[in-house]
Amino acid sequence: MAIRPFDLLHKSLKKPVIVTMKNGSIFTGTVASYDENLNLYLSGAQEDGEDGREFKSIVLKGGNIVTISPVE
Repeated sequence: MAIRPFDLLHKSLKKPVIVTMKNGSIFTGTVASYDENLNLYLSGAQEDGEDGREFKSIVLKGGNIVTISPVE
């Protein structure tokens, strides 16, 4: 049986991930929750790059997400 994307996302709950956005932004954080539109609620998130902003929590719109990768 093939693994579905939502199954993988469910396994990532409470675990750190790296999220790449359409505009090139990259966020790292812990998946607190998600919905059927792949909107992600990350806790302890940080945006990579020159600004290096940190967020206690952030919601990333699913339509703007390109990749979600586990942190190893």
